[in-house]
Amino acid sequence: MAELDVVVVGAGSNGLVAAAYLAKAGLNVCLLEKQESVGGGAITKEIGSPGFKHDLASLAHLFIQPNPLIKNDELGLLSKYGLKYIFPEVPTAVIFPDDKTLSIYQDVDATCAKLEQFSRKDAEAYHRFHEWASPLLEMMAAAMYSPPPPLSTLVSMLEGSEDGRELLRCLTMSPLDIASEWFDSEEARVLIVRFCAEAAVAPYEQGTGFILFAMVPMVHNYGFPLPEGGSGALSEALAACIRDLGGTIRTSSPVKRIKVEEGKAKGIILESGEEILAKKAVVSAVHVKHLFLQLVEPEDLPSGFPAKVSRIKPSNLSFFMQHFELKEAPKFKAGGDADRAFFVEFSPYLDDLLKLYEDHRHGLTTNKVMACGCTTIFDPTRAPAGRHTGATGCHNPYYLEGGPERWDEIKEEVADSILEKLREHTTNMGNENIIWRGRPITPLDYERNFGYVEGDYMHIAHYMHQLFSNRPIMGWGNFKTPIERLYMCGASTHPSGGVTGGSRAAMPVIMEDLGIDFQKVI
Repeated sequence: MAELDVVVVGAGSNGLVAAAYLAKAGLNVCLLEKQESVGGGAITKEIGSPGFKHDLASLAHLFIQPNPLIKNDELGLLSKYGLKYIFPEVPTAVIFPDDKTLSIYQDVDATCAKLEQFSRKDAEAYHRFHEWASPLLEMMAAAMYSPPPPLSTLVSMLEGSEDGRELLRCLTMSPLDIASEWFDSEEARVLIVRFCAEAAVAPYEQGTGFILFAMVPMVHNYGFPLPEGGSGALSEALAACIRDLGGTIRTSSPVKRIKVEEGKAKGIILESGEEILAKKAVVSAVHVKHLFLQLVEPEDLPSGFPAKVSRIKPSNLSFFMQHFELKEAPKFKAGGDADRAFFVEFSPYLDDLLKLYEDHRHGLTTNKVMACGCTTIFDPTRAPAGRHTGATGCHNPYYLEGGPERWDEIKEEVADSILEKLREHTTNMGNENIIWRGRPITPLDYERNFGYVEGDYMHIAHYMHQLFSNRPIMGWGNFKTPIERLYMCGASTHPSGGVTGGSRAAMPVIMEDLGIDFQKVI
């Protein structure tokens, strides 16, 4: 029976970050992962032909850029372990049904110049929005990667200034409401709400305005970065760091139970029956529902606590993805920015767009709001010389009419319809250009293979009552749990889902409990 200082459960990017900081603090750390490789959603694999690298879930690493993990290179991922980011000039372009295109550039002025073709007023408004939101984002970013203040403290702080009060108002609104206040043209409103939807937020969802406020200045201040070699390059760098610091990583090691005695976490029990003891702490980076509803016995939790966990709301949007290996990159009928954007999105105009999101709520699939990405335009290391990898995807519901299991029945049909939609807007996506076409990855597959409960790649929805110190539930937003020496971090906790490196925020809390000075560690 092994005994270590700390056991970390779940080797997605957040579990890797947590284990790396704890190992840097001099602790004997073991990181456990049920899959055969680390990374969770930040994973890159050759799933088709040799030499073609595919990102199976996460693509761009936008929200990790302001994190001191990257910004200050606290673990040496950039300087020592070879992590490198590429910044496309045109992160995203939206193509409308008539093949009109509206793009977001990393450069604010270039974005405004594109908007001016549709509305001079909206171009000026976009500039004002960025100028207003950018300093507020910097203020909030400083808090995103540290323990969140109590919500009451945050509200009091924001109420102390005019800009703060306006931000507080926006946090309670929907992206659509905010976009409608700032912009007049339908094209600008669609561009903004489609961009926000990447955080699994339907445009009309109240209490999700933080996404719009964060996304717009984030892409201009920090770019839309792609890790060279694939999304998994981050995970590989973190794993190398952990091993260099003396930590242990065990894959294909699913955890069956957290071992609890006298109200304290003592270690874990693997599904194989093996026990691993932890003298100081057990840290969970898995989904909050998996932790408290499967890995912990109900009798080890306060009365009513499992019920509170059960009622956590997932996002209404999940994702459906299919990968391709191509002789040449997709060429779009719209041309221009579409041919040099990282993420090309196809969208109807606003009324039809909103109807499609409403269809999602009722379990209906769609191919009309879809996207296509070709990373090898920017990163040729991901494919053999002159070849390309591509992926198509679109938001779709986890809960279909008839239940999520129907995905196994209809996924090929949905994948075919998405490819046909892509062919309507391109000139070269016929069979003659496709070397290999992968099996679709459905919302149900994301739950099975990546631990995204109910297909939610953000873990839990970005509603105001599930953000900041309310994440994952009110009263437990400080990374601690009702079980002593059991901590939680990752996408289910502050700052939220996506590739954020967000488990850094939990480190000051955990290390303080362990008598370690976090500032000295970093």
